Amino acid sequence: MRLSKIVALLGAGAILSSCGSASVAATVNGTKITSQALTSEINSITSNKTFVNQLQSSQQVFGSGTNTYDMSFVDEVLNRRISMILIGQEAKKLGVQLTSQDIALGRVDAEQTFGGATVFAQFSKEYQAQLIKDSATLDLVEARLIHADISLTALQNYYSSHAAQFANICSSQILVSTQAQANSIYQQLQNNANFATLAKADSGDPNTAPNGGAVGCGTYSDYVTALGAQYAQVVVNLGANSIAPPAHLPTGWSIIKVTSRSSLPFDQLTPQIRGAILGSKGKSAITNLLNQSAKSSAVSVNARYGKITATANGSGVTPFVSPAPAKLNFFVPSGS
Repeated sequence: MRLSKIVALLGAGAILSSCGSASVAATVNGTKITSQALTSEINSITSNKTFVNQLQSSQQVFGSGTNTYDMSFVDEVLNRRISMILIGQEAKKLGVQLTSQDIALGRVDAEQTFGGATVFAQFSKEYQAQLIKDSATLDLVEARLIHADISLTALQNYYSSHAAQFANICSSQILVSTQAQANSIYQQLQNNANFATLAKADSGDPNTAPNGGAVGCGTYSDYVTALGAQYAQVVVNLGANSIAPPAHLPTGWSIIKVTSRSSLPFDQLTPQIRGAILGSKGKSAITNLLNQSAKSSAVSVNARYGKITATANGSGVTPFVSPAPAKLNFFVPSGS
């Protein structure tokens, strides 16, 4: 799990150390991020123990000392805030103004990004409001940059005309290495052989074979992310309790069965629908915006936090040469 879906402008690796509340961590076109504000955001995140437990499955949060934080985690918080300030400044240039509807949609987006509604509710009310505003602003700027409509009406229309894309589909597969073996298994299934039994006996997928070939459940976009577009295309067009002819995938020959399909409610799907409308074009627009901002904006970072250097993808924060290991590995907040 990451802290946010946005592309961070600055990279990890800055050196942080204890500093007074009046010191500035970074300045973005005159807007200051104080060290106190950075520490406050870190505390807002880490006070949500359930979210931290989820976060630590993919990244380290705490340092090796008492009341310390891992440097890459601190950098990610700072980088995300710098990026959101740049996006907020772009929103003002574009005349973007958040409506109550945008905030409502932004809440669903933020809840899904930060661990689900139950986990999200464990953040302070103030920090929830900040994350909701961040999500809503990001989506609207992204849409404005590519001239896309992501209003509630547009989302409802897209949902109605792409119903199959947002169904919750559960599937199983039998994965083998040759077409001949796949055809043989498919013929047995056509003669009423048991799918789970054949999967356990013949499937070469170690993750699903022990469970009778069960892959899991998800929407079309979930399948694209997890198993690729070819697999997703098969399941999205297959009825419940149906088995597709062998499909040649990058991993081998797969016999795919859809075990169930169900409709998901619209109000749970607004982030995915917005994502489908914006697509890769929207993500590229935000990435380009941040990279261009790195070149044209006045972004500076306190020397205590490292230095900004040019990279192939824009600019990034890098540590000074040969820092003391204790300073590189963790961050001690003010007052600790």
